[in-house]
Amino acid sequence: MSASLSDCLSFPTLFIANLFLFLHRALTNRSSRYSRYEIHAQVFIGSCMTNIGHFRAAGKLLANYEGQLPTRLWIAPPTRMDETQLIDEGYYATYGKVGARTEMPGCSLCMGNQARVADVATVVSTSTRNFPNRLGKGANVFLASAELASVAAIEGKLPTPAEYQKYANQINATAADTYRYLNFDRMDNYVAKSGEADMGPDYASALEKEAARIKSQ
Repeated sequence: MSASLSDCLSFPTLFIANLFLFLHRALTNRSSRYSRYEIHAQVFIGSCMTNIGHFRAAGKLLANYEGQLPTRLWIAPPTRMDETQLIDEGYYATYGKVGARTEMPGCSLCMGNQARVADVATVVSTSTRNFPNRLGKGANVFLASAELASVAAIEGKLPTPAEYQKYANQINATAADTYRYLNFDRMDNYVAKSGEADMGPDYASALEKEAARIKSQ
C-alpha cells in the first residue's frame, strides 16, 4: 500500500515543506502578483520596528538620488525626539528634496487608521503587519527592513541581491555614524532639560523610597 506525503511527515515538517513550496512558486513565477521584481508604487519607513539609524541610512541613500523618486515614499519616525534629531542633522531636507512625504511621528500607516495608501496599492513596508487592507483598501504589503525599503523606493521595485549589495556597500561605509542611538544621558540638551523637570511630590516621594530600597539590598 502506497503512502502519501502527508502520511510520512509530521505536521511541523509538512507545514514547513508546504511553506517552502509556496515561497518557491511565489519567487520563481514571474507572472505571479508576488514576484519579487514586481513594481511597487508606495514605500513606508516607520513604526516601532525602526530606530533613528534606519532613517539616517535612508537619508544617506536618498541624498545620492537626483530628481523625484519613482515611488510614493512615506517617512514616519517613531518618536518626536527622533524627528527633532533628524531635522537637526538635515535629513528632513533630504527627504523633501526627493519628494518623500513626512508624517507625524508615531504609528502612521502601520496603525491603518492614521493614514492610508492608495487603493489597491502594492507597498514595501517596515510595519509589523502585511495582511490585505491593513495599510489601505485592497493593498498588498511586502514587509522589509528599512534599508531594503529605501532601495525599493529608489529602484521602484524589490531589488535583486546584486542590486541591493551596491546600496548595502554605501550603507556599510558609514555604519558607525549612521547607527548611533539617541543616548539621552550623553546629550547636553536633554540632560539640561531633565534638570528642569518637576514630576510632583508623589513621584519624588516614590523615587526616594525606591532609592532607599535599592541601597538597603
